[in-house]
Amino acid sequence: MNTKRLYIYQLITKLLPPTRCYKFKASMLRWCGAIVGNNVRVVSSAKIIGDMELIFGDNVFVGHDTLIFGTAGSTINIGSNIIIGSRVIIVTGSHEFTPNGPCIEGPGVCADVTICSGAAISTGSIVLPGKTINNMAHVAAGSVVTHDVPAYTRVAGVPARVIKNFKEQ
Repeated sequence: MNTKRLYIYQLITKLLPPTRCYKFKASMLRWCGAIVGNNVRVVSSAKIIGDMELIFGDNVFVGHDTLIFGTAGSTINIGSNIIIGSRVIIVTGSHEFTPNGPCIEGPGVCADVTICSGAAISTGSIVLPGKTINNMAHVAAGSVVTHDVPAYTRVAGVPARVIKNFKEQ
């Protein structure tokens, strides 16, 4: 993504109604370098920051105050028919932790995040670098995704654990 254009995108979307002008916002994201499918709805207060590759499938909703933050060289791939609730955080960057330097937090690392088709991430959840949320999975509100989420399951908690398997119903 072009970070200078993304900065302009952030400035302009602050002036737009939160839940309107979705086609314009999608075209602005394309201008910034994102791959954006049809019917992508990003609320104006959502923040998209970083020099990552960003891919949105069709029929995606990104809620209020969501943060999508990608580091250079990483990819955030959001499939089709996805709902991302308010105040969700999706990041691709972290640090190695080692007591061998001047600070416990060592060199930076990055890893791709993938959210597969039909998944939903509820309010206040955090998706850490390198994680995949598989097809038709649900991340319950306030969860921290520290491992890949299996398809057709609900995960909840800190760290997120499987609490329901939808295929067993």
